[in-house]
Amino acid sequence: MNLRHAVSLMATTLLVLLSPLLAAEEPRELEWQELMPLGWKPKMPDFSSFFHDPTTPAAVQDEDAPVVDALDDKLVSIKGWLVPLEWGMDALKEFLFVPWFGACLHVPPPPPNQIIRVTLEKGVPEREMFEAQQITGRLRTERSESELAIAAYRMEGALTRRLD
Repeated sequence: MNLRHAVSLMATTLLVLLSPLLAAEEPRELEWQELMPLGWKPKMPDFSSFFHDPTTPAAVQDEDAPVVDALDDKLVSIKGWLVPLEWGMDALKEFLFVPWFGACLHVPPPPPNQIIRVTLEKGVPEREMFEAQQITGRLRTERSESELAIAAYRMEGALTRRLD
């Protein structure tokens, strides 16, 4: 075996061994506006019913918010806030993820394309639920409803990191 052949064989072997590392997908850092199709604008809430009958909800969620289909099944990372779907647990394993603090707890909630329903294997400690978080995981364009709001996106098995 000559030197050129040996170097070629070593390079090929190294490439085969490193290919899983080289192929590892990096999450795409998203901003919330990227979850809305270009040119789409959310509807302004209609508060008129509240002024006529204070027992009615002040405004309802804009349910016709379209998603960005190109984001389906993409590994992404996004910063935002948790809105618990259950209370009184040591760790939050399912929640709505939203762009601003208090969204969905006050009316009206953001449009569905600004809400991600998240399910975790290892939950976020309840003491951190009022702190900004970053979630990373595979985003799905999947609509789901809860008592608080409709979410147009879903992420399961996500990782969270508290922002300082």
